[in-house]
Amino acid sequence: MFLCYLSLGVLVFQTTSLVLTMRYSRTLQAEGPRYLASSAVVVAEVMKILTCVLLVFKEHSEPPSYDALVVCSTTSFCKM
Repeated sequence: MFLCYLSLGVLVFQTTSLVLTMRYSRTLQAEGPRYLASSAVVVAEVMKILTCVLLVFKEHSEPPSYDALVVCSTTSFCKM
């Protein structure tokens, strides 16, 4: 259960820092072209996926099978 809250905390921190960093960097009066906000969102989502995968590997020594995720914990799967 601790890892669930750790995952939630890490993802909240990552999303909050992304929003604040994007807001700050988009309001700077810098020379040159600006980045697209959509590209920053894509990079953030890839980072979230990698973070989740790393936390799953930390929790399980081997990656859980699809059957174990869906059949054994149907209520948790439905919550997603």
